[in-house]
Amino acid sequence: MPLELHEETANLVGVVTVDEVEPLVVWLRNAKRPRVALRRCNHLHTGALQALLLFRPKISSAPSDAFLASQVLPLLTGGGGPAIKQGSDSS
Repeated sequence: MPLELHEETANLVGVVTVDEVEPLVVWLRNAKRPRVALRRCNHLHTGALQALLLFRPKISSAPSDAFLASQVLPLLTGGGGPAIKQGSDSS
């Protein structure tokens, strides 16, 4: 099962599809101090990502999936990507 929901913790496992978005939102809305573990998640539907971005739960474990770890986790934890220097073109 892609969602393992507990009182204040949720584990996202495997492929989290659009079918899991509504139960995830309900859980995020009702949890007092939500914590989400992404370690075993390898695909996150954009609706689930949007819910996580909206509610901003604490991420208790980083995903082991390389794409989620490098591209999605920084969005969820407030970390930015590499800084882009404006006007640094040498031509």
